[in-house]
Amino acid sequence: MSTSFDGSARHDEADTENSPESVPSDSATMGRKEPWSVRLERTRRGRIAISVFLVVLVGSLLVINAPASATKRGLMTVVAPVLSALGMEQGWGVFAPNPRGFSLEVEAHIQQVDGSQRIVPIESGRGLDEYWTYRWQRWADRLANGPDNVAMWDPFCRYLADQDRAAGGKPVRVALVNRRSDTLPPGDGPARGPAVYREFFAIGVAP
Repeated sequence: MSTSFDGSARHDEADTENSPESVPSDSATMGRKEPWSVRLERTRRGRIAISVFLVVLVGSLLVINAPASATKRGLMTVVAPVLSALGMEQGWGVFAPNPRGFSLEVEAHIQQVDGSQRIVPIESGRGLDEYWTYRWQRWADRLANGPDNVAMWDPFCRYLADQDRAAGGKPVRVALVNRRSDTLPPGDGPARGPAVYREFFAIGVAP
């Protein structure tokens, strides 16, 4: 402590910094548990785990957005489960410079034991319905495209057969069909060309 010219007492900076009032007390933090993220960052293993996760995540996003190639197809078998688990399996092929030049829809053709056929389109709502049917459109897109689509075909056909039986049908064959229409140039004519149907998978089922 020193004395000013007017005779009043004052503390030096060094005294103030070392005074008991300026030192944080451990009692203020006692009883409070640190967040798990802070505890993770304090350890060397935790920082390594975070770094590995970020490298895998960024690498997976680079792969899914890379141009189509044999290398990308090979890597997608590895990164697809990661992106699917994180909900980040998004492609941006609809945007420039190479937007998709056609519309693609998927429908199921269910053949009955009497030879008749029932066509089941993937749900596509209009207006407010789109908010709860859009997931079916994404499902149809996954069926027709994507690295894991082949494994989805058989279970989906069997699901449709079960649904048909529950409704009173007697299915013997379920086929998945692509309905493709080319997008036409803007103008007074139709927006799309005639639909072309292609069966890409089918199974036989018990009635």
